[in-house]
Amino acid sequence: IRCARVREGTFAWRGTYKLKATLAQVTATTSVPTPALTLAPTPAPTPAPTLALAPAPTPDLRSRAIRFSLRGDTGRELIRTTVNGVTSAVVRLTTSEMEFSYDIGHSLGEGDEFEFFITFVNDNGPRDVHFTAMYPPLESLSISLLGRSWTRWNCDDEDATKQNIRCARVREGTFAWRGTYKLKATLAQVTATTSVPTPALTLAPTPAPTPAPTLALAPAPTPDLRSRAIRF
Repeated sequence: IRCARVREGTFAWRGTYKLKATLAQVTATTSVPTPALTLAPTPAPTPAPTLALAPAPTPDLRSRAIRFSLRGDTGRELIRTTVNGVTSAVVRLTTSEMEFSYDIGHSLGEGDEFEFFITFVNDNGPRDVHFTAMYPPLESLSISLLGRSWTRWNCDDEDATKQNIRCARVREGTFAWRGTYKLKATLAQVTATTSVPTPALTLAPTPAPTPAPTLALAPAPTPDLRSRAIRF
């Protein structure tokens, strides 16, 4: 039984123990080869999304309302509005923006003009009214002051240098003089000044998904006993 204990590595008796191996034995007992990871080719990257502009919808003026706001410098300014031939009661403004909205009816078509009026009742110097357009936008409106002042200021003169500075103030929405202000626009003008169409995002097709990595076994190298060390 001592023979088996020696072969198993138990050296329990005084003396020299010989340990011998051959290359064939080492080759046979080497570990299983380590797999080498190889990746399949990756297809071309997914193209970036492309933008396509959706056509701008044509505004239907018949379904819209006139919207604007007014404020006064002192909070004691009195005004009246006239829309579709209907004049409102007198309204006292505040120093904060007051919003107004009016249905313009159902009879307007492309190219038709529509107009409404704002009357400043009680100007006395420090009282001024400020108009802010919401719809239609200010750039599509033609604003004028009815009466002799507009003519006296040369506001309709083709030579802008001959026009009184008050003409520009009125067109910008400052109503600083007693009287009725006419605001006029056409459907064509409103159509031309609507916002740029919102881009619609369209995506190019995505190619097939990238294949999962595959494993390939690399052949085990043949051990070279002459270049190895004995280790225990």
